[in-house]
Amino acid sequence: MSQHPDPAGTDPLASLGALAGRLTEAESLMRSVAVGAARETAALTAALNKLTARVDGLSPQAAKDVAKPAAWAQTATAKDWTELAGWVDWLAGAYDLQPSRAVLPCWPAHPGAVEELAALHTAWREASTAARAKELNHELADWHDRVHRCLPRLREAFQQRSCQDKHTRPRPGRPTDPDLLDAARKGAAPPAPTD
Repeated sequence: MSQHPDPAGTDPLASLGALAGRLTEAESLMRSVAVGAARETAALTAALNKLTARVDGLSPQAAKDVAKPAAWAQTATAKDWTELAGWVDWLAGAYDLQPSRAVLPCWPAHPGAVEELAALHTAWREASTAARAKELNHELADWHDRVHRCLPRLREAFQQRSCQDKHTRPRPGRPTDPDLLDAARKGAAPPAPTD
């Protein structure tokens, strides 16, 4: 066998050595990736096991304790009624409503009006809190749209129009009828226990 010189001038043994070095380097990198993947898989498995244990630990009673839908008046305490009446009185005074849109003092005697006003009050609390947030938002403006749609509906939809002549005129600054409010308080739910 005769040896012929390599036309490119490279030594085949040197090339083979360089290739073996690269193969060793690639094998080392693959081992590092495999070890890292195994560690991450172990960490994810441990996290999944913890979450599974937490979910398994939830009692079935917790699902039963979720509040069921109810009318506001069915769950309102005497304190809730007083807070709502104070807010309704504030609304009437702060917005200087036209007589056709004013909340009549007999509103506690009309379940539909009570529910509408309680919903408006809840929405107002959320909107006025959001309005003080640092991010710009439109919740308070949206609430104003709601209140101006709701007020005429109070008289039209909840028989307040026919009550208008059966009740005394509201005293300035206090439109809620105190006798009707007291009756609502007496039928109120007891206060919720505090922890």
